Amino acid sequence: MPRMPRWVWLVYIVLFAASVPWYLTTDDVVPIWIGLPYWVVLSLSAILCVALFTLWVVRRYWREDDL
Repeated sequence: MPRMPRWVWLVYIVLFAASVPWYLTTDDVVPIWIGLPYWVVLSLSAILCVALFTLWVVRRYWREDDL
C-alpha cells in the first residue's frame, strides 16, 4: 500500500467529522430540505464527499507498480 501524504488524512478527518451532525444545534423545529431533515442531507452530502475524495485518492496515489 502506498504511503499517503499527511494532508490526505487531515481531509478524511474533516470529512468524517462533518458527516456526524454533532456540531448542529438542537431546535424544536427541524428544517426540511428536499423532503428530509436537514441533518440527513448534510450527513449524506459529507459521505458523498468522502466517497468522491476516496475515488480521487485511489486514482491519484495507487498504482500497480506500488503493489
